Amino acid sequence: MGSVDIDEGFRLGTVQLTKGEGRRVSMRIHIVVDETAFFLPAYVRYVVENLPADIEIVGVTVLKNPADIPTVYSHLRSHLSDIGLGSCLRLGWQAVGQIARVVAGLIGLSTRPGSVAGTIRRRGIPVRCVTGVNAPETLYWIRSGAPDLVLSSCSQIFRADLLAISRVGSINRHSSLLPSYGGVLPIFQALSRGESRVGSSIHVMTEQVDGGTLVAQSGFAVTDDMTVYDCYERSYADCGPLTIQALERIRDLGPGRLEEADFGVTNNLEQSYFKMPTDEDWERFHRTHRRFC
Repeated sequence: MGSVDIDEGFRLGTVQLTKGEGRRVSMRIHIVVDETAFFLPAYVRYVVENLPADIEIVGVTVLKNPADIPTVYSHLRSHLSDIGLGSCLRLGWQAVGQIARVVAGLIGLSTRPGSVAGTIRRRGIPVRCVTGVNAPETLYWIRSGAPDLVLSSCSQIFRADLLAISRVGSINRHSSLLPSYGGVLPIFQALSRGESRVGSSIHVMTEQVDGGTLVAQSGFAVTDDMTVYDCYERSYADCGPLTIQALERIRDLGPGRLEEADFGVTNNLEQSYFKMPTDEDWERFHRTHRRFC
C-alpha cells in the first residue's frame, strides 16, 4: 500500500453559538454508534472524555441490530471453523472479560467501559437505543437535538433523509486507509491480500458508502505476529485521537457543508470496496498463515 500524505496545516474562522450560562459552544454533535462489545465502548469513552470544551454532544443513538439481520458478528459465528479453535477460544475469553466489565459497571464499580450505552449514560448524555438508523422515529430523535454534525461508527447505511439532518453534514469512522478497503471487515480483507500497512480514516459521509472526502487519516505497519484482532484493536485506539482531530478541523472550518470542503488529506491508494467475506476470501486468508485472534 502507498504512503499517506496528511496536510496538518489549516485553521479557518470559527462560528460560535452561545448556549448555557458562561459557555461558548461552537459545534453540537450527535453520535450514532453500534452496540458492540470489543472496541467501541473504549472508543466512545475516549471521544467523550477528550472532546474540546466548545464542542457539545447533544445525543447518542446506539444501534442494536435485529437478530434476523445479517451482521459481521453473525457472519463470524457462521465461520467458526475458518476462524480456528485457538482464535475462537481467545475471542471467547475477550468476550467474557467484556461481560464482566458490563456487570461491574451496573453495580457501580469503576472499570473499563463494557458497553456503549452504559458508557454514555454514566456521563449524563441523552441516549436512545434503536434497531433502525433510518426509521422515522430515529430521524425525529436525532433531529430534535438540532446537531451541527453527526459522527457515525455504525454498520447501517445512512440514507438521504438522515444525511440531510445536520447543519454541516456527517462523518464516519472506518478501519482502513480509504479509499482502499471500503465496506465490511476491511482489515480482514487487507490482511488477506497481503497488505503490510493498514489504518483508520475519518471521512465525510455521502450516499456513496465510504466514498466521501477524507477529514483525517493515520496508518501503521502490520508486523508478522499481529492478528486481525490486534490490528482492529490498534485501529480503534488510533481512531480516538483521530476523531478529535477531525472534529477540531470541522469546527475550525466555519460555515458551509462538508461536501464542499477540502481537508488536505490525500494518498495514492486505489479505491476498493468489499461486502461480507466469501469462501474465496477465507481461503485467501488461510494462505497468509495469520491468526484471526
